[in-house]
Amino acid sequence: MYQSLSSEAEVMFLKVVIPLAVLCLTVEGSRLVGAPMDTTLADQGAQDALRFAVAQYNGASHDMYLSKVSRVISVQKQVVSGMKYIFTVEMARTSCRKDLPQKNCPVYSNPALARRQICRLAVWSQPWKKTNVMVENTCR
Repeated sequence: MYQSLSSEAEVMFLKVVIPLAVLCLTVEGSRLVGAPMDTTLADQGAQDALRFAVAQYNGASHDMYLSKVSRVISVQKQVVSGMKYIFTVEMARTSCRKDLPQKNCPVYSNPALARRQICRLAVWSQPWKKTNVMVENTCR
């Protein structure tokens, strides 16, 4: 009798533990629905959102000079009743004043004038409503 219980316990163990282990490995290897996913600026929506984010960044800045993206570190998108684009970028100050017409705005070559900083900018986009909202603008 002891031998049959041990054998039944082994079978039960295998029926429960192995599928559970497979499930855990499957979930670990896949993305959760709605989680941010890496993307690139080849995505037209990401390009539009970054353009909007930079305009909002400059509008909120009290600097008299425009800043622009000098380096893109990462781009992510997340489905959230529309699309949320999350950018980690390096922003740098240009030689163009905000109050003058702009054509080509080079970043200052002098690091003290360029004031480079790493920023996390996030835009919530609902293209069918033609709305964009800046939901994050933090720099360090």
